[in-house]
Amino acid sequence: MGIRPWIAATSAALALGATGSAHAVTITDRDAVEAAVVARINTVRADHGLARLAVAPRLRRAAEHHARNMARHGYFSHSWSNGARFGTWIRRFWPGPGYTSWAAGENLFWSGPDATAAKVVRRWLLSPGHRANILRPEWMRVGVGVVRVRDAVGTYRSARRVTIAAAEFGYRS
Repeated sequence: MGIRPWIAATSAALALGATGSAHAVTITDRDAVEAAVVARINTVRADHGLARLAVAPRLRRAAEHHARNMARHGYFSHSWSNGARFGTWIRRFWPGPGYTSWAAGENLFWSGPDATAAKVVRRWLLSPGHRANILRPEWMRVGVGVVRVRDAVGTYRSARRVTIAAAEFGYRS
């Protein structure tokens, strides 16, 4: 029985998510997959005549922290585990000091433990909201966080082992 992948997209989302308590789970970062997701996103953008996205350390930290937070608390939402909406929590990471104009968007994904960059980006491209985020011309930066979870809880408990990916898109001036 396969695990059905789940995805969610937002562009400056304001939806509230469920809150939960932290559980003991084993989380492993997937740096190689993160780089491959960025490369695939940039290939898609180039195929559509759009500029490549540069990796922004602030957005990468946001994506990694959000993926880990969802894993620890067993939820899947653009909001933080404490209920903070995307537009609120992303400000801890983006745009950074000194910027007067900025925007951010997020794509989320989760599936079985062996999810590849190709699968993540392919699923995003099949969803109108995710596709719009990937192909938004205004985005200039991206950060991707991918974690592999063993002994998953909450939303993921039926699978027990999952991969969670978050992509944070942004521009600032």
